[in-house]
Order: sequence, then structure tokens, then C-alpha cells
Amino acid sequence: MQIFGNIEALKEAISKKHSAKIKQAEEEKNKKLAEIARELHKRLELLRSHMKTIEDAEIKKARSMILSEEKLKLKKEFEEKREALIEAVFSEAEKRAKKTAHTKGYIDFVKKNMPNEEKLSVSGDSDSYKSFFPKLRIDEKLIGLRFETEQAIYDFTIDSLIASNKEILRHEVSKVLFS
Repeated sequence: MQIFGNIEALKEAISKKHSAKIKQAEEEKNKKLAEIARELHKRLELLRSHMKTIEDAEIKKARSMILSEEKLKLKKEFEEKREALIEAVFSEAEKRAKKTAHTKGYIDFVKKNMPNEEKLSVSGDSDSYKSFFPKLRIDEKLIGLRFETEQAIYDFTIDSLIASNKEILRHEVSKVLFS
């Protein structure tokens, strides 16, 4: 680049030379910025993917907890309703059993299972048992008969018969109602 005498031409030559360098520097800068942008975009996508994975895991965990709580609540509600139904069956059985307390079948059952002792105190709910047990003492709180000796009480009342078999019958009632 030998130019003598013409300053304008010299200025132009220097300007072209520096413009080329500036243009080349700008192109390199743009390439580096594009590369940095691509790298940042990759990192951003990786972070988005990671956040999505974490978010999905949290949603799954929350959904699982909510479902578990609802299942537990429903199971508890079912158990409460089941128990209410079973208790309703026993309540109805007690009502109906009160009618059987004065039947021949009940009296035969009591005679078959009562103790054979001399000093026996008999309590019952009505006079209908007097023909079978002349020393009957009336106790209107009872439904059925109860025998007492000095050593033991033989309770044949309807309430005690149902109560003593309730746990065994509870399973059977449950099978009938819910099978």
C-alpha cells in the first residue's frame, strides 16, 4: 500500500482497511453471539425439561396423596355405614326377640340349659313364666329369665343371649349384608 501525495486516497485506503477489519470483527462477534445464544437456548431447554420433570413429579405426588386421603376417607365412611347397618340388624333382632321371649321354644331352651340346683332364685319379665317357675320374681327391666344361686348367675335374658353371641353373629351378618 504505497500511496504518496494524495491524502484523500490515503484516508480512503486506511478507512477500507479498518472497515474490513471492523466488518470481520463484527462477523466474529455475531458468530460468537449466535453461538452463545444457541448455548443459552440449549441450557434454557434443559432447565425447562428439568423443571417439567420436577413439576410432573410434584403433581404425581400430590395426586397420590389426595387419592390416598380420599380412599381412606371413603373406607372410613364405608366402615361407619357398615357398622350402622349391622347395628340396625341387631337392633331389629332385639325387637323381634322380645316377642320370642314368651314362646314355648324359648321356655324349652331355658329348661334344657338351666341349672339343677335347689336354692335357685328366678327372675323374669312377666307372669307368663309362673306356670313353669312358681317362685318367679317379676323384674320388668328384664326380657326373658335369669336364675341366681349363691355362687353364680345364669342369665337367659334376650339381651344377654344376643350380646354373648354378637361378635360371632357380627361376622355372619356382615357376610350376608355385604357379600
